[in-house]
Amino acid sequence: MSDTARRNKRIMTAIVGVLGATAIFVPILGVLLIPGGLSKNSETSVAAPTTTKPPLNIKPLPVRPVLTAFVIKPEDCPPPAIGAPPDLPLRICDITRTAVYELAPESMRIQLTDVDSFKNPLNGNQTVQFAMTNESSKEFSKYTAEHVGQQTAFVRAGIVVWAPKIPEPIEGTVLQLTGDLTPEQSEQVAKMLRDNA
Repeated sequence: MSDTARRNKRIMTAIVGVLGATAIFVPILGVLLIPGGLSKNSETSVAAPTTTKPPLNIKPLPVRPVLTAFVIKPEDCPPPAIGAPPDLPLRICDITRTAVYELAPESMRIQLTDVDSFKNPLNGNQTVQFAMTNESSKEFSKYTAEHVGQQTAFVRAGIVVWAPKIPEPIEGTVLQLTGDLTPEQSEQVAKMLRDNA
């Protein structure tokens, strides 16, 4: 056999080897790179990487029914009732110190998972949005169904952070609070809601 024939045979053997290796490697690579590339019967699975925000460490938010509320001057506000017993009525001011609330004992505490404030692009209002756990959502839905037409107060650090009227039973894990707030007030409400102190 001539040198040229030997060289051509080696080249042909190398090409066949590369094609054989490619035939094995490409399907394996496809399984690893394509989501869902493995069959449902396989014991191995490939998960796409996900990025999530770290969870906030928020203490449960007390919820109290409002008995009465009236307008006052800021200097007439009682001091914040920090550490007030949850099973007793409470008399405290709101975050703006323009109203005082007589509150019933705590009805529940909801566990928030996220709080944010922003300008709602649909209506231009400053909005505070918070998310709660599924368990808190179920409990809050039941609470709002029992208190339709009544006012309820979210309390943090001995202050009424927000006291909305319940127009209908509220379902879902996300709640939006809107009103006549400046961006600074909206951020202050959000900060107090997510405050873990």
